Amino acid sequence: MPERKIELKDILILFDRESGISIFPNLRGYDDPVSDVEWVLERNPSSKGFILRPIVCDGRYGLWIGEFTGYGNEVTRHEETYDREASRISRLIMKYSSHEITERKLIEMLSIDALKRRLKSDIIRGFKYYTCPRERFYQSCGEVGRIYRELKGRYGKGRRISYSSIADEIAEMVRCEDVVVCPLKAPNAFERIHNFDRALKSRGIGGIKFVKPGIIEIL
Repeated sequence: MPERKIELKDILILFDRESGISIFPNLRGYDDPVSDVEWVLERNPSSKGFILRPIVCDGRYGLWIGEFTGYGNEVTRHEETYDREASRISRLIMKYSSHEITERKLIEMLSIDALKRRLKSDIIRGFKYYTCPRERFYQSCGEVGRIYRELKGRYGKGRRISYSSIADEIAEMVRCEDVVVCPLKAPNAFERIHNFDRALKSRGIGGIKFVKPGIIEIL
């Protein structure tokens, strides 16, 4: 049986749990996906995350997905996928490579949440940010709206409540498993309330108001 011939495209996208997304176009490597990633990691210090690389095998577009840690710049595991969504994402990356779409558009379409929904990858589904990215927390985090609705349903608007008890409830209500450090689970109760209030106001759906020391209202 002839050996499969995999064509590696000359672009890598690195998702690091601390520094976010980095794109490496025009890569001229070793024609080996693991060696290429480790070469990139040696020159670009990273913490922990994964790499996406478009590949083609027997005319099918797919993705090579590799997991890495910053310790020794090693690829700890990797996988290939050629299903429909992987093919679409692979072709999307190649559109960026050929300047058909902008970097901003590519990054918007390759959010971690979108990748987890679209790809059947244990590597991607196990990925966690260290600190929740600012844009994600203030614009797209589903926990903020859900917790606000539950608190509003429980207490209503305008009721005066101890801020420390609400801060504790917020921390207990968080279900997100996509980050290690969540702004809604900050160690300091005041910081939790402050983060929650800013996230609500950034979306225009409510807020938290201090009416006197230690007492708040849900707006």
